Amino acid sequence: MQRPEDPTLVVSVIICTRNRASLLADVLQTLCEQDFDRSRYEVVVVDNGSTDETRRITEDLIRRNSNVRYCCEATCGLSHARNRGWQEANGQYVAYIDDDCKAPPQWLTAASEIIDEHAPAVFGGPYYAFYQSSKPNWWDDQYGAFELSSESHMLEPEEFLRGGNLFIRRSLLSKLKGFDVRLGMSGQRLGYGEETELQDRVREMAPNERLYYDSNMYVHHLVRREKMTWRWILRSWFASGRSSCDSSGDGAEPSGGASRPVLLFQSIKMIIRGLSGVLNGAIWRDRDRYPSLQNHIYENSLGHVQALGMLYERFLRVGA
Repeated sequence: MQRPEDPTLVVSVIICTRNRASLLADVLQTLCEQDFDRSRYEVVVVDNGSTDETRRITEDLIRRNSNVRYCCEATCGLSHARNRGWQEANGQYVAYIDDDCKAPPQWLTAASEIIDEHAPAVFGGPYYAFYQSSKPNWWDDQYGAFELSSESHMLEPEEFLRGGNLFIRRSLLSKLKGFDVRLGMSGQRLGYGEETELQDRVREMAPNERLYYDSNMYVHHLVRREKMTWRWILRSWFASGRSSCDSSGDGAEPSGGASRPVLLFQSIKMIIRGLSGVLNGAIWRDRDRYPSLQNHIYENSLGHVQALGMLYERFLRVGA
């Protein structure tokens, strides 16, 4: 059941986590070291079925920090955990930060200033990569970062914030019934798009509300070793294509208006285009811009993988 809003609490910071106790300890430490008045924010850890030391680590911190709380969401899935988070929250705004992020000390102070100055319904900022392992020699830091612009601004209709550094007015989350539980990560299954779909609903159901991007309200996001492997990269982009069928409206019709033979033909063409792009990159790429073939593939060919994911999802839905 949703809690009543506490007028003294500006922000409830929600961390949804599952079996990442060591990473959780790091982000919690940064949240407890904010230069923002502790009486004006709380931290809620939503444990989505962890079997490691997540609860013990959180409870150890709770004993030293009265504004930290723990709850457990038994239904597996990031969107389920995010919904449990805003229902547990007491603050005027709900802030989502990933369990593999670190917040600089001024993060919540910057958020409070944005609320006071702009009062947006939804706002967020960039995140920048950090590492705990060595990087492949072709890896560029921008591949593990998110930055809409170097300037702060109200979002354009085609712009979206990311869920690892995202603030939403709690009353609006309640009105919209939170995140779509069909979307997002669920256990070992990759899934995306829940925050994009939510922002689309904000624009549709509350068109007068403002969505804001602040370039100075950043967090640091861990690029784990496996995320720099091609197995993960290809799986991730393919999964994002599948998720886009639900999050963007591209798959509003079960098959996107196409039969299975048509979708199969489109998929074959997409594979050929992708392979042609890789071949052209190997021979003709600008080697100043793309020092390695991997850079060319990452920056030019992954859209084909994403499109294949979308076509695959449409293929599965034909006749469903």
